[in-house]
Amino acid sequence: MFKQWFRRVHLILAILMVFFLINLSISGALLVFGKEIQNNIQPEQWQVKPQVNLLPLSQLISIAETSRGHSVKRIQLAPEKDKAWQIQFDSGEQLSINPFNGEILHRYLEEDSFYGFVMAWHRWLLLRDDSNEKPLKILISITSLLLIIEMIIGLSLWLKPKKRLKRLKINLKAKPRVKYYQLHTVVGVFAFIPLLLIAVSGMAFNWQSQIKWGLETLAAQPVEQIQHPTIADTEQTLKLDLAFSHGIKSMGEGELYRIYLPVGDQALKLRVKMPDEFFAYSWVWINPYTGEVIKTYDASTANLATRIWNFKYTFHIGNFFGTGFKFVWLLVALLPAAFSITGLWLFFKRTRRNKPLPATR
Repeated sequence: MFKQWFRRVHLILAILMVFFLINLSISGALLVFGKEIQNNIQPEQWQVKPQVNLLPLSQLISIAETSRGHSVKRIQLAPEKDKAWQIQFDSGEQLSINPFNGEILHRYLEEDSFYGFVMAWHRWLLLRDDSNEKPLKILISITSLLLIIEMIIGLSLWLKPKKRLKRLKINLKAKPRVKYYQLHTVVGVFAFIPLLLIAVSGMAFNWQSQIKWGLETLAAQPVEQIQHPTIADTEQTLKLDLAFSHGIKSMGEGELYRIYLPVGDQALKLRVKMPDEFFAYSWVWINPYTGEVIKTYDASTANLATRIWNFKYTFHIGNFFGTGFKFVWLLVALLPAAFSITGLWLFFKRTRRNKPLPATR
């Protein structure tokens, strides 16, 4: 009785989610190598020829602001020296600039780039309303939650009968219906844990407080909150180059990831990836008027809950075991769509097989 009920729920969820899972799988697979694809199809917009010296930070900002008439908000760097820097203005517009000579390579809005387009497709199905809200973003999180429920039901269906371990085999010479059923089952069992964690880490981008609460409960410790220091009002002249230089020196072996320019009482902020981090969650704060390093934060020394929380993005995109492992993650990203399609195909095959033949006269 319960097995039949579980099968029915398993089928209904697959029907409800198939459109969303296909979109999530394809866009997610593209995002695994999204930056590499973007850099290779439009190298003139994103790649530069490395030189000995970078232009001073203040000069790069001046070039950018003069070209667009807006204030620079932040600057994004890539770990490779042959990649352009990405400057974001307070208007939301961005430009790709050569940090060695100040040449502007490309002006764009985030979603106009290949990576930005696929990201918007993956996270909110590209839809924005008149108030710039993303109404379908919640559906993506709900789909991830339903996928977890779907996988738990699927795992329970495998656990229910006897000799479950003997059923973890695939006969490639069997008939298509049997072969695809075995593939659906065996791959589903082995992919359960990574897909579960990918779904949870994906939900954390939208349901941050809820997922963070769950992590803090399981880890029995809080996720550390970053407290950004402020600076006193002053009429002194900005000394960005001096402040930036002192900030770089204070990073030690850290790798600069992003620069946040000071606004109001904010300090110059450098977001840094330390050697023991998978992603840049460390910070350096510098007084932009005096060049004094106000505070540093090394996220690699944070507690376990914080390090797990910081790992969610790197895990979600599969960027933690080198480029070779990303090919594995690409295949994993395609599995939800494959499960939905094969599951529905098996259902229709079973329905046709059990359909009574028409009576003959």
